[in-house]
Amino acid sequence: MKLDKIKEEIANIRQWQNICSVAFIGVFAYFFTEVQPNPTIRTVSACATSMALGVWLLILRGKMKDNLSKLEKLKKDE
Repeated sequence: MKLDKIKEEIANIRQWQNICSVAFIGVFAYFFTEVQPNPTIRTVSACATSMALGVWLLILRGKMKDNLSKLEKLKKDE
């Protein structure tokens, strides 16, 4: 039961990592194609969004590591 719950959490985290990765790449690419000497609100918001998505990816990575270590411990106990 506990093993299934952790596997489900890992699958959900992996899904959100994929979604955030695609969004990060898209926003980052937009930022670099639209860079101008006088930044517009779109450019600034694209930069801020890419930074926020980068931080979110790091948070998800930490959660994934925690869940994988829990999964390893449960498999050793069985």
